[in-house]
Amino acid sequence: MQRSAQVTLSFALLLCAGITAALAKTALHPGDTLPEISGQTLSGKQLTLPAAAAGKPAVVSFSFSRTGGKDSALWSEHIEKDLPAVGHPYTLMMIEAAPKFVRGMIVSGSKKGMPPQAQDRCIAMDHDEDAWKKRIGYTDENKAYVFLLGPDGRIRWKSSGAFSDAGYTSLRKEIGQMQ
Repeated sequence: MQRSAQVTLSFALLLCAGITAALAKTALHPGDTLPEISGQTLSGKQLTLPAAAAGKPAVVSFSFSRTGGKDSALWSEHIEKDLPAVGHPYTLMMIEAAPKFVRGMIVSGSKKGMPPQAQDRCIAMDHDEDAWKKRIGYTDENKAYVFLLGPDGRIRWKSSGAFSDAGYTSLRKEIGQMQ
């Protein structure tokens, strides 16, 4: 009886250690390299990150809803205006959870009013959403998840949530340290 309890406890501890290790490998943190993500941009071009941003700082944002997309757009507007050397951020609209018949409307609506250079850097992702949620530390569909990549593709800074002056100041400071 005691042997069975020891085996069960050992198995439970190994399982917990394995789950913890798996979670540590999937959640992205500063210093990690952004895993490759590719797709067709809203302008019809093929884009692969982090390769497309190699050699220069780049901002990448993920959004999972209209509210998150609006917040992502707010980050983009500030970055384009204040940091022209960085260029328009790369945007990943995660639309897999939307019904298939709605996805085309999401893409079409997003393109309206979006300048061509923004369309060249925006991918509507209709796959791997759950994996990316784990990687970016997803907690709320209404948040934008914003990452700063260094010239080497490594994450230097990250934020989730509503745009704020404090968060933007922190991002600008980190970009300034790379230039």
